[in-house]
Formats: sequence, structure tokens, C-alpha cells
Amino acid sequence: MLQVSQTLLDMYRERSGDPAFWAEPFNALSNASFIIAAAFAMDLAIRRRALTPSAIALILIAGVIGCGSFLFHTIPLPLTKWLDILPIMLFQIIFLWLISRDLLSINGWISAGIVIVVVGSSLALMPILQPLNGSLFYIPSLAAMFTFGTLWAKRRRTEPFILLIAACCFTVAITARSIDWIVPWPWGTHFLWHLMNGFVVYAGLRTWIVAISLNKTQETYRGSIAVQ
Repeated sequence: MLQVSQTLLDMYRERSGDPAFWAEPFNALSNASFIIAAAFAMDLAIRRRALTPSAIALILIAGVIGCGSFLFHTIPLPLTKWLDILPIMLFQIIFLWLISRDLLSINGWISAGIVIVVVGSSLALMPILQPLNGSLFYIPSLAAMFTFGTLWAKRRRTEPFILLIAACCFTVAITARSIDWIVPWPWGTHFLWHLMNGFVVYAGLRTWIVAISLNKTQETYRGSIAVQ
């Protein structure tokens, strides 16, 4: 777990086998997008009085995604690789579980089943490196984003297209990750994967914060009707 392997050193165009700490400056520093996304989401949650435990958990995980990915792109070890992967998976699991319950009005067990299908499909695709340079792992999540983005657009009047926009950005991000070794310039395109996903993560956080705000508004309205 603490030994650098040649496979990890050769994963990204920018590093190209160089074991130095700053061999991937673009890939490493572009992870600031996740920290920025978390900061903006925290501000939004505070302003909308939506700083619930679920929102706080997602915001904190978004920040951890940036830290874990920075570590992997500066110290490419099996350990830091998992520090990169696990926060992303945890964010997906919690967000899918929350948004499926909210949009489909189903219980937690059925939502858990949806999560298991999406995450299980992703794990099954993880060992397949070609095509898409190992990005097949993210296709089930992309399909889920488009599905829930469509449901959100049909059922919400507030920011109706935010998840669909995020899904489109995620498509661009996957493309950038897939062509990292194909482009002619030496720094590759993986840093664009980070930058685009910074927005995708913020869009996911914003979606949940909006959902919390809408649910609170509905609860307040129902309470006022009951009092009358």
C-alpha cells in the first residue's frame, strides 16, 4: 500500500512515469475546484437555512474528495488511490440515496436497492480499462444522473434543469478523462475532469440544498393549513 508502482505512475499523461511530488501540477491543483464547490455550497446552505445533517455530510465529503484526489496526484500509492476513489463513491451513494427518496417518494430500503444497482454496476466495470481509458466505471452514475435529472425537471419548478446540466457536464468530464493519453500536449486533459466535476459536485450539492428548502416550505405551508 505504501509502494509506488509503475502502473500508477503511468496512469496519467501529465505524470508519464515521473515519481516526483509535483509531476502533475495541473492534475493536483485542479482539485481545488472541489474545495471551492464545498465552500459555495456551505454558504448557500446557510443562506437558505438548509444546513441539515445530510447537507453537512455531503459538503464535507465534497471537500474530502478534493483532498484525497490531491494526495493521489502528488503521491501515487495504492493507499492514496483508494483515498481518491472512496470519497467519490461515498458522495455518490449518499446523494443517490437521498435524491431517490425525495423524487420517487420511496422508503430507504428501495433507495438502497437503487444505490446498490448503480454502485454495483460501477464496481463491475472498474477493472475494464478500455475503451474510455478506465472511465466505463462512471457510466452507471452518468445514466443515473440523466434519469434523476429528467425526474427533477418534470417535478420541480425551482431550478428545474440543474441536474441535467450537471449530467451534461459530467459527460464532458468523462470525455476529458478518456482522452487524457490521446491529446498531443504533454499535460493531458485529466485536470479538466477535476474542473468539470467540481461543478458537477456543486450542482449535486445545490440540488439537495434546494430540495431541503422546498421540503421545509411545503411543511410550513401544511402546518399553516392545519392551524387554520
